[in-house]
Order: sequence, then structure tokens, then C-alpha cells
Amino acid sequence: MTTRQRAAGHVAGGPPPPAAEGGRHLLLVVADGIRPELLAAEIDAERVPALAALRARGGLYPVSTVFPSVTGPAYVPFLMGRHPAPVGLPGLRWYDRARTLRWSPAQARSYAGIDIWHVDRDVHAEPPTLLELAQPSLAGMSMLARGATHGRVGRSLYWMLRAAPSHFRGDLAGWRRVEQAATRAFFRRFARARPRSAVLALTIGDKRAHAEGPFGDGVREAVADVDAAVATARGIAEAGGWGDRLHVWVVADHGHAPVAHHDDLHGWLDGAGWRVLAHPQLSVRNPDVALMVGGNAMAQLYLHPSMRSRSWWPALGARAGRLLDGVLQRPSVELAMVAPDARTVRVTHAGRGTAEVVRHGEGRTARWDYLVRDGDPLGLGGTLRGLTPCTAWEACAATEFPDAVVQLSLLASAPRTGDVIVSAREGWDLRARFEPVTHVSTHGALRREQMLVPLLVDVPVARAPQRTADVAASACALLGVGAGVPFDGRSFVDGGGMAPA
Repeated sequence: MTTRQRAAGHVAGGPPPPAAEGGRHLLLVVADGIRPELLAAEIDAERVPALAALRARGGLYPVSTVFPSVTGPAYVPFLMGRHPAPVGLPGLRWYDRARTLRWSPAQARSYAGIDIWHVDRDVHAEPPTLLELAQPSLAGMSMLARGATHGRVGRSLYWMLRAAPSHFRGDLAGWRRVEQAATRAFFRRFARARPRSAVLALTIGDKRAHAEGPFGDGVREAVADVDAAVATARGIAEAGGWGDRLHVWVVADHGHAPVAHHDDLHGWLDGAGWRVLAHPQLSVRNPDVALMVGGNAMAQLYLHPSMRSRSWWPALGARAGRLLDGVLQRPSVELAMVAPDARTVRVTHAGRGTAEVVRHGEGRTARWDYLVRDGDPLGLGGTLRGLTPCTAWEACAATEFPDAVVQLSLLASAPRTGDVIVSAREGWDLRARFEPVTHVSTHGALRREQMLVPLLVDVPVARAPQRTADVAASACALLGVGAGVPFDGRSFVDGGGMAPA
């Protein structure tokens, strides 16, 4: 029996456990792409009363998401309590050297398209999801929905066919209408199922932000949609007599930042003589590099993609070194990272030199050193040693690159991660072609505006939340499930989760 099966209290394939009579319920609403400042401003302006009521009962906190700050991987921390790359999701787009991807001749994933159906299988099977730990459970439009006993509304072929024309035409009003219809279907099922745990993702805010900026009127309208969803959930529970047991939390998967310049990394690599495999051009024979851009303010470059396993940086040769030098000369690039070994990531800032992040140990006992070599790329003030998960977060909290030490370490060392990791400079992204809507706002990078997200909870907290990975541990503490499950996050609900580091 796996950890997930033990934690859920039943063997996979058997009937789900019954709902605990009189127990608590939690609906997690994902406000895709909404920045914490905007959510706070809308509450303060008294335009979103249901969200204001949540804040009055608990609080609104800015927390850090994961790097890359993109939809898909960013769902892993708040639904599994884990960092995404070590459990199999290194990016919105990624390349599989091991050739394990069924139905993907190019062995390249892009969760911006139909590959969204593979997320549940691509993430490692052992760590449980919140939807597996607290059942009955329900998902709506969620990128990750493994274990939802009452289904995954909005991700079937029916809903994909309804949404696809709006997506590819850039018809945001049409997308919102489809999303509102799926939300109504979700709540009809929510009323019948009375799930212990549920997740509802509302994505129109991200699409509006890409098209009009992170503080545009359409994004504020998306916040109103989130408010309406919270009010609907509360109304259903109160009418059904379980309103006093329903908790509603709101979180975002990533932030957003204005972008004025779009670099064509694909075209630059082509011009430099590299044969490039990249979405949507996946039929390239014998590629020299697989380019995977996400957000679009970050990219991963997989060198020698014909190799079946990852090689660490020194083994990739002189041509790889010249490529890294060329990347750092791009006006779009702020940070570039490579991994000399499984515990070390070398990070270079285009103007502030190089340092190394070294990880010692795993999980709860992991410690990090930030070792300045010929500069201070992350702006931490010099060498730091023996950082815990908590103190590493605190060291980065006020900088341009929140949680950089932990995020870079865990991404760079994962088997499915690229050999060169790139984070874009302020005002830039890295994908000038192939987008249905020209982006005026972007995400994916390690920068503050893209890494900080809102967390709105309706309970008092025992400590200030730090990361979105804290959400799953806290949800389990609230619901009384998941005892013994190892989380990367720490509970902010009194009495649960990891002990403070």
C-alpha cells in the first residue's frame, strides 16, 4: 500500500471513504494570475463582499509561489504540499529525455494545450493530493485533479471543444462565458456531493492580464467572478445546513508583470546554427536543443536531447559553455542557471556575477548554503550558510527574487529539468511567436511581481504563511487528514503540518 493509499484510508480502486459526519469541508478557489495588491484593493474598495468576509474571519497574505511561476506546476504545492519539479512537473513545457511519454512522439509536454489531460499521470504517483486525502472530493477546471471522487468539471472533451475556439481566436469574452457555464456545472455537483475537499480554478484573470495588464478592468472583473464563486459556495452550504462547516480559501498560482519586449529565443538559436525542437514545431529531426518556454518569462534548454538521461553541466562540453555565454548576452535575460551536480546550482546574473546554491540533505532536514563566487546575483548581501526552509525564505523575502534559494535548488536538480534555466529581465519575455494574443503582461520568471501571490483564508493563522506549499499542509490540518504525510510546506493552522524549521 502506498503513502497515498494509507493516507486516504482506502486501497486504490476500492470505494471512497464516507464523508465524516459533522466534519469540516474546504473549497480552494484558484484565482489564476491575480496579484495580491489587486485583490486587497478590490476588497478595500468594497467591491467584493464575499472576499471581504473571508478576510474579516481570517486574513489576506502575500506568499511565494514556485519557480517557474506558471500554471500547471504551480498547482502542485497547494494541492500536494510539494515543490513541483522533484515530483515530475518542472515546467508548463518540458522535454522527457527518458522517453516515457505515451501519445507524444516528440517527448515534449505543453500543458497549454491538450497535454493538460496528462498532468495527473505526469506527476509522481506516490505523493497524495488533497483530493485523495479528504474525500468525497471534487475538482473544477483544475490543472491537477487526481483523486477527485466526484469528477473533474470543465476538463472533459466536451468542455475542451467548447473552450478551444475562444482560446485560439483570443476571444476572452467567449472564454469567460464558457468558464462561467463550467462554474455553474461545478456548483450543481458541489451541492449534491458536499465534498470534504474541492478545488475550483478560475482562469479568465490570467487571460485578461496577458491581454490588458495585471490591473486592467477585465482583471478586476475576474476578481468579481471569484467573489461570485465564493458567495455561491457559501449560499449552497448555508441552504444545505452545512454552512458552519464550510471553509473557503482563495489562492493564485502565479503573479503577473507588464511586458513590452518579446525575445525570439527560438529564432536566435536557429540563427546560431542549433537545430531546435520547440512548441509548436515538434517534428525536427535530430535536434541539438529542446527549447521549452513557459509563462513566457522563463525557459529551459535541454542540450543533446538524444541522450536518455541527464548529464551535469561540466559533461556537456565547450559548445554548451558558449551557448550559456550567448544566453547571458541576450537583452531579455536576467538570470541563467546550470547544475554542476545534483546538489549544486550555479546562478549567474547578467550584471551582478555568479554564486552557487548548495543543498545538504533532503525534505524537512534540508539545509542550503548560498556561496558568493564573483558576485551576488540574488542580492542576498553575501555568503549565507545553513539556511533552513524557513530562514532561506526569510533571506529572500524582501529581494527581487522571492524564495530563490530553495526554488532554484529544487528545480535545477530534478531529472526532468533542462540543462540551462533562464529567467527573463523586467519588461521582457522569451517567446515572440506562436501566441494567439499578444502579451502585454507575463509571468514565469523568478521576479517578485510574478512570484508573489495572494492567499486569502477564513481562519486565524498560527504563523504567517510563506509559500503556496503551506496550503496543502494547512488544509490537511484543518480537515483532520493526512497524518504522517511528508509535506514540503508547513501548516499555518494551529496543530498541524511540519514543525517550524
